[in-house]
Amino acid sequence: MAVDVARTIDELRALSVDDRLKVVEAVWDSLPEAVAGPASPEQRAELNRRLDAYEANRQDLFTWDQVLERLRGRL
Repeated sequence: MAVDVARTIDELRALSVDDRLKVVEAVWDSLPEAVAGPASPEQRAELNRRLDAYEANRQDLFTWDQVLERLRGRL
């Protein structure tokens, strides 16, 4: 059975945003990890840079409870 991708996309556009997000998540989760392939050297360098920044500045981080408390204080 052939699928008319353009028609399917049109039908998906008619869904609510929440329903479209559910579809996106389901499609994403259905893809095998191998599709993404290994990280490129640039991606690995960026990941290492972010990890180094995290490890060097752990004292500057907030717990989830601290973030929620700050957000609630703004409401």
